[in-house]
Amino acid sequence: MGSIKSKIIVFSILATLIPSLALGILSFQQNETMINENVTRELRALANYASRELDLWIKEQILTVRELATSKILTEGLSLENQLKKDKLIAQRKSLELYLKSVHKRLDAILELTVVDVDGKVIASNLETPFPVKLSSNWPQDASTQGEMVVPPQWNAGYATAILSIAVPILSMDDFILGALIVTFDLRDIQSNLKDKVKSPPGDVLLLDANGYIMLASDVSIVNPDNPVTLDPAALKRLRDHSGEYEIFQGPRQEKVAGLAYVSEKPLITIIATRSHQLIYAFWEQQRNFFVTLISVIILMVATIAFQMSHAIVVPLRKLIGATERIVRGDLNVELTTTQRNELGQLTRMFNQMTDQLRRNDAEIKETSAAMRQKNELLETLSVTDNLTGLYNRNKLNAIINDQLARYERNKRPFSVLMIDVDHFKSLNDSLGHVAGDEIIAGIAKKISQSIRNVDFAARYGGDEFIIILADTAINEALKTAERIRAHAANVHCSTINKTLKVTLSIGAIQSEPEDISLTILLSRVDGALYEAKRGGRDQIYSVQPKSESTV
Repeated sequence: MGSIKSKIIVFSILATLIPSLALGILSFQQNETMINENVTRELRALANYASRELDLWIKEQILTVRELATSKILTEGLSLENQLKKDKLIAQRKSLELYLKSVHKRLDAILELTVVDVDGKVIASNLETPFPVKLSSNWPQDASTQGEMVVPPQWNAGYATAILSIAVPILSMDDFILGALIVTFDLRDIQSNLKDKVKSPPGDVLLLDANGYIMLASDVSIVNPDNPVTLDPAALKRLRDHSGEYEIFQGPRQEKVAGLAYVSEKPLITIIATRSHQLIYAFWEQQRNFFVTLISVIILMVATIAFQMSHAIVVPLRKLIGATERIVRGDLNVELTTTQRNELGQLTRMFNQMTDQLRRNDAEIKETSAAMRQKNELLETLSVTDNLTGLYNRNKLNAIINDQLARYERNKRPFSVLMIDVDHFKSLNDSLGHVAGDEIIAGIAKKISQSIRNVDFAARYGGDEFIIILADTAINEALKTAERIRAHAANVHCSTINKTLKVTLSIGAIQSEPEDISLTILLSRVDGALYEAKRGGRDQIYSVQPKSESTV
């Protein structure tokens, strides 16, 4: 028990074996039983609620039809059916049709209203071709005893919905049966009531006809108006034969579901409550949390027993892990203390030696890296700038122009180029000396930098010539910038001779054109503009307008 290995083995066995054997089998059995009981109870509640709402809805519609059947217009119309002549009979039936159509407009859930005589012959309807409802052969006798007849609901392709027809006798003033009022309802009127949005448990409610087709569902997406969905016949038979019992079968969305069925006899409707088999495992997750909690209690008991054995291992290891994390984050100022003489003590001393060596190496690397970074920055700056003016040099200028030409080719947004020459610079250089000449060049470069935007580029083209690249700038705006540079650079202070010199500039300006397919062509055109500015007397700006405009 003195070695680290033996302590880890004993602790692992105690922490794993006891909770696994004690709770594994018990928890599995309880989970399975509780899931089945909970799902069955909730599905029954869902199906019972839908069945109750359906019964109430049908009773409400029966009352509605009975109220309509007592209408004076219907009673008088059927009473006069065998007494009027043909022309008056047609007018009478027309009056009945108008009445039925007016009722249809007022009641949204009603699809059809039809009046028939005692023989089942259609007398009037709100439609030219009503849905055929066949009354029983003993209709008058059945009506006198039963009152109404509820036709089993079915899917109607014409309306693309499920329908339910109710036939109620129309009685004369003497309580003789004159005929029947047949009203066809749209079952979608009850769809929103199949589930209570707040109180009903999760799941779907399906209403199936006698042939097993889904007529209505609490979820609208389940019903396909163009191709009614049916359940597997074998699964449907099991559900109907074992009403109210939990079954697993393939659902209407072709997914595994759990469900149970209730069969209503009047009318003949099968009500099925379903729930996704996958979602049912949400109950298992609740039981899993309970299982984890129970295991935690047992682990705590085991940990209490094993605490003394593990203390000598865990504490030093945590210090080593914390120190290692600090090193990973870049903190090398780590020093651990230990009084142990076992393997952990030896490991801690070697760790301290390692961190000391890392600190020395890190200091050397940082010193070398800083020196190299300074040299790289200096080299990078020297590679793209002119050492006298601080502006871009010729190589960088070429890269900038090529980039601008490529941008222009992609987006057709013009840019402008200015070529600047210091007038009579050779005379100034010869008369004042090369040191003063360099100071004049540097001064003009500074004024150019102050006169352009951050997005523009200024470069020393060579000697006393400069080139300005004005990004996304047309020639008219470029001329304003050129004039600003020319005016700003008129006076240049030369500290070498302690004088402010009058300096003039000749500037050529162009705007990019489709013909500028290379920097050579572009520079040739702007050089030509500069030549015209010099030839025109210097101290001026000469611009080459785009081809659509005149030359200034």
